Amino acid sequence: MSAWKLSPLAIALVSAQSFAVQPVGVAMGSGFTLLPNVETTIESNDNIYAQDSNVVSSTLTRVAPSFALQGDMGQFKLDSSYTLEQGIYDKNSDDDYVDQNLSVGGDYELNARNQLTADAIYNVGHDARGSAKGFEFNGISYAKPDEFNEITAGVGYTFGSESAPFNLDLSAQSYQKRYDNNEENTKTREHDKINLAAQLSYIVSSATDLLVKVTNTDISYEHADAADREGAESTVLVGASWDISGATTGEFKIGVSEREFDQAGTDTETNLNWEGNLTWQPLSYSTVTVFTSQASAETSGAGDFINSSYSLVSWDHEYTNFVSAGIKASYGEDEYENSANDRNDINTAYGAQLTYSPKSFLDVTVAYDLEERNSNVANLDSEANIFSLGLTLAL
Repeated sequence: MSAWKLSPLAIALVSAQSFAVQPVGVAMGSGFTLLPNVETTIESNDNIYAQDSNVVSSTLTRVAPSFALQGDMGQFKLDSSYTLEQGIYDKNSDDDYVDQNLSVGGDYELNARNQLTADAIYNVGHDARGSAKGFEFNGISYAKPDEFNEITAGVGYTFGSESAPFNLDLSAQSYQKRYDNNEENTKTREHDKINLAAQLSYIVSSATDLLVKVTNTDISYEHADAADREGAESTVLVGASWDISGATTGEFKIGVSEREFDQAGTDTETNLNWEGNLTWQPLSYSTVTVFTSQASAETSGAGDFINSSYSLVSWDHEYTNFVSAGIKASYGEDEYENSANDRNDINTAYGAQLTYSPKSFLDVTVAYDLEERNSNVANLDSEANIFSLGLTLAL
């Protein structure tokens, strides 16, 4: 169930950065380890609302203390964490926020061929003005950013082992999103999802597995104004995973998805879907990562849903024991299905990062990112230059 805790996209984003901090943690006894951490970042953004004109620049200061509690009790393993993040804007304090994330997960190995997993996540977050896809900032002034809470809970079962020719993974997950303010703007974003998935893998060689994955997701919305988005989506993907001498690992699956709507008169949408990742490590201190996907996403306004594709390439290199650097580039396309203006956005981003690690528990990071959006809808193009200086301290 590790893939539930960190999505393939999140894995790619993490891989696109150079991290040198190697926390040891504090032994608590009975197999438990506490890992405290704090991150501080000062970020300069010349277009914080992602606008086409009359752009607003601001400096954002983030402070994010966190801790993880890990437990190893033989057959049962526990992995939990809590993060508190405060963001302070120097331009307008109305945009300040406080986010929180609490997650708890556990793995229980019944025997060599049977494993159970469960996890739960409670996330208190926000949509910064200009960041909600489908409902971009339009000059409306209100006291606070859109604040929401998300609850995710899931269970999984794995039958098989590394040496078994067949392995089966079954999972069920529920997701709920609710907003706490700005109801007039956020009421149509509140929704629930129930996801059921099964993946069968077959070993064809010591380096390659064939994969078949089937998922079904039921989607319901809380407010009547968004009832036309309700329905279900089924996806079938086939592909392979590989591990060639440890230097090249990856997985790629491709197939189709079918999204049906409960409301009469809305046609079923069938789209090509895929998900894949590749890691190439020509040297122990140099890593190239490629990630690509196409799948549906919920819209915050325009259209019934977003048919979204995304690809990312990154390279991370450790020059010395103290200095590492990384570069990345991404390309994505968002098609707003059944939107009034057939909206289509192309999103590109480029970034570079340099990390200095004078101690195993300390990182100092300097980064630059360029983010661009080109849309076929008037006044939705945007460009932002983001410079940041960060400090990470971990025990």
